[in-house]
Amino acid sequence: MRRQVIVPLFVVVMVGCGSSSPGTSTPIVPDGGGIIPNDAAALASPFVPAAVDNTINQLVAAIEAKGLSSSQKPPIAVLLKTFYDFFAPVVIGANRMSTRLGTPTVVEAPFDPNADATAPDALDKAAAAQNVYISSLITDTLYKGMAYSPYEATGDSITTLDAFVNSCGPVVTIDSDIADSKRSYLIATANYQAGVTAAKKLLEVVKPGEAVLVFGTTLAAWVSGIERAQGAIDTLTAAGVIVPPKVSPIWVLETDKQSLITALSDPAYNFTGMACMYSNADSCAAAVEALGKKDLIKIVGFDMGAANKAYFDKGYFYGIAVQRQYYMGQLGVLVPYAINVLGVAQTAALLQPILVNASFIDTGIDIITVDNYAAYMSYLSELGINA
Repeated sequence: MRRQVIVPLFVVVMVGCGSSSPGTSTPIVPDGGGIIPNDAAALASPFVPAAVDNTINQLVAAIEAKGLSSSQKPPIAVLLKTFYDFFAPVVIGANRMSTRLGTPTVVEAPFDPNADATAPDALDKAAAAQNVYISSLITDTLYKGMAYSPYEATGDSITTLDAFVNSCGPVVTIDSDIADSKRSYLIATANYQAGVTAAKKLLEVVKPGEAVLVFGTTLAAWVSGIERAQGAIDTLTAAGVIVPPKVSPIWVLETDKQSLITALSDPAYNFTGMACMYSNADSCAAAVEALGKKDLIKIVGFDMGAANKAYFDKGYFYGIAVQRQYYMGQLGVLVPYAINVLGVAQTAALLQPILVNASFIDTGIDIITVDNYAAYMSYLSELGINA
C-alpha cells in the first residue's frame, strides 16, 4: 500500500503503513507537477458547478461559525482504489478541502502499479486490502470519519465499514457504493440524470422522427449502467425520436464495433445519432468510421479516456460527458467532517440542493464539445489536474 497524509498549508507526507501520524513534511505537488493551482482563476470558470459549489460554501461557513480549535477538528481518512487516472482529481479535491478546513487527512489506496489487475483474484485481494486498512483505522482511533471508494460490496466489506462507523465516525462512499451498510451518503454521478443530460445534448442535432441508437447495457445486475441508458432513452423518446432496442456492450472493441455496424445498417431506421453511455464510446466512433458516416451520425459519449479523446480530436463526437471527480474529493472530506461538527440533521439540510435522494449526493457532469474543450482544459489546469 501507499499512503498520503495531507495536513493543512498544502503539505503532503509519505509514511509507512504502520503509522497514522504525519512524519517529515514536504511541499505538495499536485498531480502533473507545477505550482499550487490558482483557485481564484479556477472559480471564474463556467465549469464550476454552481449548486455543488454553493452547497460546499454553505457547509464550510456553518462549520467555521462553530469556531473550532485545532484540537477539536476531526481528522478524516480517504480510502480510494488508486491515486491515479479517475481518482487523481479526487485526491486533489480532498487535499484542497483538508487545507480549507485545517484538518489532517490521510489518503490511502491499496494499489500496486506492478500488480496484474486482470488476475482472477485481483478484485478480491484489493477489497481485502481495503478491509485490512479500515481495521487498522479502527484500532488507531485517530480518524473520525472516512470517504471510501470500495472495490466490492460483499459481506466482509459491509461488516468492516459498519465497524468503522460504530467505532470511529461517519462514512461516505465515492463513485462506487456499499448501499447495504451504515454509510451516510454516496457521492457520485446520478446516472439517470447523466443519461438525460447527454440525450438533451444530442437533441440539439437530432430531429423528431429520426432514429438514435443507444449503446447501453442490458445487464440487469449493472443497475447504474441501466439507469444511465434509461435516462437517455426516456428523454429521446419523449422528444419524438425513434429509439430501437439497445445494443449492449461486451467490452471487446472489434465485437462491439461489428454489433454496432449491424444495427446502424438496418434499413428500417434513419439513424442520425448515437448515445454511447460508457467509457467505451470509441466503439461507436469506430463503427461510424467504418461505415463512412462521420458527418451523418452525431455521437454523444461518456468519459474523455485516451481512446475516446483520439476520436474526439478527429471530430467523431458531438459531445462527451465527463464526471466531476474533483468535487467528489472535496465533498468526500467535507461531508463526514460536517456530520461530526454540525450533526446529521443540519448537514442533511445544507446538502439538500444536491441530493438525488436522502443518501445520494450528485456531483453532476459536464458536456465537452469542440467549442468548449480549450476552456475545459484550462479549468482543469487551474485546479491542478493533469488531464
